[in-house]
Amino acid sequence: MVKRCRWVSDSQDEKMVAYHDQEFGQPVFDDDRLLFELLTLELFQSGLSWKTVLNKRENFKRAFADFDVEKVATFDNQDVERLLADSGIIRNRMKIDATINNAKQIQRLQNEGKSFSELVWQPTNGQTLQIGVGANEHVPSQTDLSVDFSKKLKKLGFKFVGPVTMESFLEAVGVENAHDLDCAFR
Repeated sequence: MVKRCRWVSDSQDEKMVAYHDQEFGQPVFDDDRLLFELLTLELFQSGLSWKTVLNKRENFKRAFADFDVEKVATFDNQDVERLLADSGIIRNRMKIDATINNAKQIQRLQNEGKSFSELVWQPTNGQTLQIGVGANEHVPSQTDLSVDFSKKLKKLGFKFVGPVTMESFLEAVGVENAHDLDCAFR
């Protein structure tokens, strides 16, 4: 039997296991679309379970134009109303507004000749930090890195990017390796 992180080891949910085994903690470089997708999913997860969001992932992709930054940045009030009526996603106006705003901020970076990927990986110079924990320890809900990154994003105009959400995001995209120390996927 393959040893996985505690948060997924007892899961019978195929999507959770597949996400853990194939995506979680895999470094995402030079792919602003995927980074935007994971940022969006993490902000929608705030206050909910990851399983809830993951099970709605395909609906989110459809609703948010496959996370095409340029398209989402043009969403208007009519799109917001469409999203609020979409039972396939989490219908939270603040999170929907934050997603559209965040697309605009990523687009602004790109228009300035930068990428969201550069911004994400700048604090670690493109290196993955090892923060995994042992069997009797807990992964912190936030770190100095996630606090600083949250502040930086807020200063740039991003929304719904608190330190706990950013900790989950940094772990998801591989900036921090938070797999348990005994996880086969570490």
